[in-house]
Amino acid sequence: MKAYIKLFRPINLMLLILTQYLVLYYLIRPIFLLSNYDIVVSHFDFAVFVLSNMLLAAAGYAILDYYDITIADPSNKDTAANIISKKKKYMISMVLNTIACLMGFYCAFRVGNFKLGFLPLVISLALFYYSLKYKRLFLTGNIVIGLVVAYAILVVWLFQFFAIKSDPLVFVAAINCFMIISVLVGGMAILAFFITIIRQMVGDIEDCEMDKMKGYDTVTVRLGEHKARKIIFWISIFTMLLLALAQFQLYEDFPTTAIYLFVLQIMFVYFLVMLMKAKEKSQYHFLSNFLKIMMLAGLLSTQMLSINF
Repeated sequence: MKAYIKLFRPINLMLLILTQYLVLYYLIRPIFLLSNYDIVVSHFDFAVFVLSNMLLAAAGYAILDYYDITIADPSNKDTAANIISKKKKYMISMVLNTIACLMGFYCAFRVGNFKLGFLPLVISLALFYYSLKYKRLFLTGNIVIGLVVAYAILVVWLFQFFAIKSDPLVFVAAINCFMIISVLVGGMAILAFFITIIRQMVGDIEDCEMDKMKGYDTVTVRLGEHKARKIIFWISIFTMLLLALAQFQLYEDFPTTAIYLFVLQIMFVYFLVMLMKAKEKSQYHFLSNFLKIMMLAGLLSTQMLSINF
């Protein structure tokens, strides 16, 4: 059982679930309530939608372990690589992807746009090819995972939008809400995209020696640790500037959120200081986990948004 828990990365899955519920109920829904309308997707249908995305992520982790040829320590028999066979990982991935895609088509049918049902299939293929090929390519794997994480945020609004569109009267009445929701959800997705890329690159530094043995062409393998840290530094600075711009734009209508985001700015400063000091693998592992906390802190900004409503 412990091996399966490690295989599916439950903390990451819980973060995904929390993300999608926060986006809908603490960002999208309060804005609609201001116009005296509520979200039109039922609690059950949204639970199915979230479960579909969670299964996609779990399937992605299973297929990642399937293709991630690990030079394992044979004395360590407590790893998913040694306990769960490659065949079983592949079968788990296929079963979970199939269930997730069927759930996706159900959700698409419920919101009145069958084409949306193909989105889970696209994501499952993206994660499959990430594990098969993109993870080994310079920058490509980092960008793919960043886009998948951004998608997990954007897709909540996408399904809600088409659910509203299926009811013309509600659509016309609520149309004034669309721009502000799109900007706020889009901003969160962009922030998540860059933090994910930063975290992926920190992970590449942490796993550099193993990646070299596997023949991966990561940023760290190609350019070295020093240049990789510089790239992470400047991506972080760029993200902080985008965050500052968002704070400036938010301050007039959402002052509580704008002020709260200084917490994230402080966390970025701490991250950069620790990044410049990092030399050991354990230090990079700490930074990778710290970026998860930063992601969570960014998500909790939705709580501040709801206060302004």
